[in-house]
Amino acid sequence: MRLAVAEYALSIVVGSNGAAGSVEGLLETLEPQVDGAEVLICEPKASAREVQQRFPFARFVERADALVPVLWAEGIAESTGRAVALTISPMRPAPDWVATIRAQLERVDVVAGAIDPGRGLRLSDWAEYFVRYARDMLPFAGHESVDLPGDNAAYRRDVLEHARHLYRDGFWEPDVHRFLHQRGAALWHAPELVVRQGRSAGARAFARQRLAHGRVYGAQRGNAMSATRNLAGVLGAPLVPPLQIARVIRETQRRRRLRGRLIAALPLIVVFDFAWAAGEALGHLDALRRR
Repeated sequence: MRLAVAEYALSIVVGSNGAAGSVEGLLETLEPQVDGAEVLICEPKASAREVQQRFPFARFVERADALVPVLWAEGIAESTGRAVALTISPMRPAPDWVATIRAQLERVDVVAGAIDPGRGLRLSDWAEYFVRYARDMLPFAGHESVDLPGDNAAYRRDVLEHARHLYRDGFWEPDVHRFLHQRGAALWHAPELVVRQGRSAGARAFARQRLAHGRVYGAQRGNAMSATRNLAGVLGAPLVPPLQIARVIRETQRRRRLRGRLIAALPLIVVFDFAWAAGEALGHLDALRRR
């Protein structure tokens, strides 16, 4: 018989992307609603001592130069809660975020929510937003889905543990979610679970991140593929950005909002999508070289 989530401890694992002031901004929004939850800030470079002292409810875990998927995996391993929530430092959770997670996990195994733009975004932040979160933009109706955003997601640990072999070296949510779905887990996209994206680290930093993430992701997938499929991944890389851009335009059109922002950000969106495709192609090449 399933226990009520109120009897579970919740761990909140935050992956920091190194954007200035982002950790402090996120913790300020979490502080009024922590309500006994465990909070782990996993970062590639340690926050200043005064920041750590200002938020004594949070535990800070440093993993030098690590990407967010690796930081998440580290945080999940370090955490103790019977439920685990994931986000990243530029996000600003809504005031009822923790309460909504607890309520949703009483009825489903995995829940992820909406990601809307925050205030004061620069053009590079808008481009990053569309590249990463167009299909998570409000409004949408709650629905079952495998394509859930890891940057606003929560899991029952007893369900998540089944995928531990997939995220031991880095938590890539598409692979984890597909695996859990195949095992029969209930995955739900809930519009009432809201975070808002704040400012990130800027265009150059995000382009480098996309290249690095794409390469690691391509290599990890490539390790389980044949040489033929890896070669197809390399040759097919130029087709990826047009498909990604078309999806962003389609999702924005469906919601009838932010279309002007999308047009202004389109040149940077193209750059970011090609950075990911180049990285993924390099990852498949890395996998081929190891054979």
